[in-house]
Amino acid sequence: MKSTRPIRFVLAPLLACVLIGPTASASLAGSLTTGPLVTLDSTQKIHPLLQYGAQADPTSIVRVIVQKTRADVQSSTIAATVPGMQVSENFQFTPAFVATVPQTGVPALALNASVRYVSPDAAVQVIPSVPQLPSKPAPRPPAPKPVAPPKTGFDAANLFTKFPLVSGATSAWSGAATPDGHRFSGVNIAVAVIDSGVDQNHPDVSGQVLAVNVNQNASGPADGYGHGTHVAAIINGHDADGQYYGIAPSVTVISVKIADDTGQAYESDLLRGLDWVRLNRDAYHIRAVNLSVSSGLASSYAVSPVDAAVERLWHDNVTVVAAAGNLGAATDATWYAPANDPFVITVGCLDDNQTVATSDDSLCPISSRGVTQDGFAKPDLIAPGRKIESALSAGIDGRGSILAGDFPDRITADGEHIRLSGTSMSAPMVTGAIALLLQRHGGLQPNQLKQLLVNSASDYPGQPDGAGALNIPAALVASDHAPSGDHYQPLPVGGTVPPSGSITLLWDGARWGNAFFDGARWGSAEWDGARWGSASWNGARWGSAYWNGARWGGATWDDATSD
Repeated sequence: MKSTRPIRFVLAPLLACVLIGPTASASLAGSLTTGPLVTLDSTQKIHPLLQYGAQADPTSIVRVIVQKTRADVQSSTIAATVPGMQVSENFQFTPAFVATVPQTGVPALALNASVRYVSPDAAVQVIPSVPQLPSKPAPRPPAPKPVAPPKTGFDAANLFTKFPLVSGATSAWSGAATPDGHRFSGVNIAVAVIDSGVDQNHPDVSGQVLAVNVNQNASGPADGYGHGTHVAAIINGHDADGQYYGIAPSVTVISVKIADDTGQAYESDLLRGLDWVRLNRDAYHIRAVNLSVSSGLASSYAVSPVDAAVERLWHDNVTVVAAAGNLGAATDATWYAPANDPFVITVGCLDDNQTVATSDDSLCPISSRGVTQDGFAKPDLIAPGRKIESALSAGIDGRGSILAGDFPDRITADGEHIRLSGTSMSAPMVTGAIALLLQRHGGLQPNQLKQLLVNSASDYPGQPDGAGALNIPAALVASDHAPSGDHYQPLPVGGTVPPSGSITLLWDGARWGNAFFDGARWGSAEWDGARWGSASWNGARWGSAYWNGARWGGATWDDATSD
């Protein structure tokens, strides 16, 4: 029963689904099409979509995420003040909870002094009801076996995957990246991948992946969709023939499955996964988390519960890497959590043209870029993301993954790998680079790592903004002279510095209010079906018409299937 835009796995050819639930779809879609007169108020602690819905379709039941002003306030106490409101889930470290509520009750909910903000629980697909909560927390996976780094004398010419060469990872493995000749492949470093699960039996990652499932509708930690396995192996893949290697092949990946077996997820699932990482970060020495996912709902980082959760990890010394998204230069391309947060490393897509030479590099046209609703330039840097070959999941019980069925022409001859494109593929390259930096200097903090990677990034032909390309050797050398302490302060484009020490929970989001509450964004022009109804999600935006070469093929993207 949703009335929100969906979470996206940030994969270029991914097909998204329409989002309005069966109970509300006919009435809400109809009322939005006729353009009802509504009043949007930026001073209310309510996402504008819910403000619109409360006036356009007040009786509809929606699922919301409620952020609290204090963690010690009982969610049930807040819910008791709104007729018909039911709490379905509480988060342990993020002061927030999930609840269903009639839209007419949302304004009253927001007036509660213990409520910081109310936003929709964005969903990828319709679900029939709120899923049952598990009776106990997700179990911890067993410890992995140590994995040896690439052998001395590793033959880079044997690689089918060119991105370790393009990024300079092979120089880190061989010892050529630093003056002292030390070799770095991510030994004794653990990173988390919050995604669609992982195929633990795939030979490229077998033995160095810990897998846990936190999705209440999934059968287990395996990867039925295929996205998470591909992403994980970009970080630590290492096949026996030395042909498919990730950026940091000795890293341990902790896979936190937030999607169901078909790859569908809600913001609440993502928050649950972030909660799990926060709970287990010390036990598994998690130093970074990869998020090749995107909320489907535009929200200021000042009010997004997802941004609030990732910032808490960031300030707890877990570096957060987020895919920029695949919306190109669209007006709203950089408006989605977590990539819109200044306290993450947002990664765009580099097209290396399948060569090691940099002279033919360019920005992938689909790579989201621009300024966030809060005034921050994104992405922070870019990394290879076009035609990336990585591990192919065997699916649930060996039945094959959904991506394999969708794109059989992109499966490699050995049947073990698949070629995919998008910023989903770019983000794990930076996560792998962080593992290499942490192996060299384990005390580096997230703000220092971000500065090192951004400041050492390389220019490339036709670079449209300040986001350079990942350069691992340069970052490793610079890490030897990293400034002590934590001096990073995000600065909006043409704006002012947020208050000292501020994070999402403290900043007022004034820039967001001006940009979002003019009626044009959330009124009839936005919700008339042309953007979020069937015309938006049936192929016009994400299907064949969007990816068929007329937009990204031919002279721009050079192959009609956009891979």
